[in-house]
Amino acid sequence: MLTLDLRTYADKTYRLHDLQPKASVPLQERCWLVQSGTVEINLVDSEGMLCFVGLATAGMAILGLPSICYEIEALQPSRLLSFSPAEVEQSSHLLRLLWEGQQCRQYYSDLLLRATHYPTALEQLHEVLVVLAQLLGIRTPAGVRLPLRLTHARLSHYTGISRVTVTRLLKELLQQQRLSWQRDRHLTLPASCVPSPPILPCSIALAPKGQH
Repeated sequence: MLTLDLRTYADKTYRLHDLQPKASVPLQERCWLVQSGTVEINLVDSEGMLCFVGLATAGMAILGLPSICYEIEALQPSRLLSFSPAEVEQSSHLLRLLWEGQQCRQYYSDLLLRATHYPTALEQLHEVLVVLAQLLGIRTPAGVRLPLRLTHARLSHYTGISRVTVTRLLKELLQQQRLSWQRDRHLTLPASCVPSPPILPCSIALAPKGQH
């Protein structure tokens, strides 16, 4: 497992970004590495509309491109590092970290994309929730709990299903006991329907500056 100790880069010009929930930042032509938290990635089209691309958590990388406008939004307090292309070229270790982090992020983006092609809207929504639970979920005696409060509007954004329909489908899934609401209003899915996350190369230990 590769590790990234920020002290290694203490004398370099990397940028550290602390984002609070709902804060957003354009990617620009930089390489981004998530140290902690969860961010949503959107493509901004020519009319300023946001097109959902995926999520990124600790160890995952996002590559900004000069020809495509991407934006990230924090879903919880998040810390990211960003590097210029020149900084990446100077470090084979960093290059490999970013490559592995990008591959890991793309794996879950592909799962989310596949989920939106299930034959019915109900199955599409359920499968998106399963992927989110696989990526973010915390296993508890009651099932796999999603640590983020996902609004109906956000689930609509992730699935392409209207918000009104998402509300109706969530009620159906509750009636079918395929998910439940906990007291804190977080969704929980039965553990039996959430595969264990695969071991991917982005299992990276990111040590903040000043810590051993």
